[in-house]
Amino acid sequence: MKKAIIAFLFVIAIGGIVFTLKINGEKGINEQQSFDAQKIEELEINIESWDITLESTESEKLTIEIEGKPQNNPVEVKKDGNKIKVHQQGTEEGVMKNFSFGKKDTIHISIPKNAVNKIALKNGYGDIKINNIETDELSISTDSGAKIIKGLSANKGIITSKDDELSIADSSLNELTIGATKGDSYITGINSSKTKITSTSGEVFIKGSIEGKALFVETASGDITVAYKEAPKSLELIANSESSDISVNLEGYQKEKHTDQLKNGKIGDAANKLELISKRGVITVK
Repeated sequence: MKKAIIAFLFVIAIGGIVFTLKINGEKGINEQQSFDAQKIEELEINIESWDITLESTESEKLTIEIEGKPQNNPVEVKKDGNKIKVHQQGTEEGVMKNFSFGKKDTIHISIPKNAVNKIALKNGYGDIKINNIETDELSISTDSGAKIIKGLSANKGIITSKDDELSIADSSLNELTIGATKGDSYITGINSSKTKITSTSGEVFIKGSIEGKALFVETASGDITVAYKEAPKSLELIANSESSDISVNLEGYQKEKHTDQLKNGKIGDAANKLELISKRGVITVK
């Protein structure tokens, strides 16, 4: 009996060694393609499970670098008129087929400033990093994975996230729309005329906000914090929470209607609007 057990454990050990050697012995792929940015107006990215990084470059070329494991579904890059398409082939096995040990598979895209008018990014399971990108329109749709955006300049930004944290910092947009199911949203140093953020579950924290025409935030169960970089000069404020925990600390703020669950007031001639709604969260404005 003991010999049988020892033999069984020996087989498992050997199998583990073989499995480990197979994983460690795989050679990674590193492919790179470049395009004349002056001939590109749109960038379409549709990926199932890779990490994606977008960043600006001083080059006149739009460059796509793919670094990953050969056993994963290949990523196809092709030019279709004035559009570049970066797509990952799907499989019946789904994301688990593409899971790999060690370093994550990554798609790194370098984009000249103001070279691409529209960027549409769809990612299933993977982190997204965007740094110093300038474009007219940016749309992001993701199921899971951290989203870190810094130095974005765009006329319009649309972000839809089902899970994990979203961070946007030091960016300027004329219009920003965020729809989150789960996960916290941290917005720091944003200059936006019109911002709309909705969240089912998760905190919304806006720091260093610059007064814009309209800021709307609604959460089902998360706290909302809005901290202005400078005191607003002309603002209508409406804050509503069933938690009865609302605090407003703004210079020049005049109360109009205050109850446990509603705070309504204004600063100056109330040309701009701030509306915050949370069913069960704490609301803080300062």
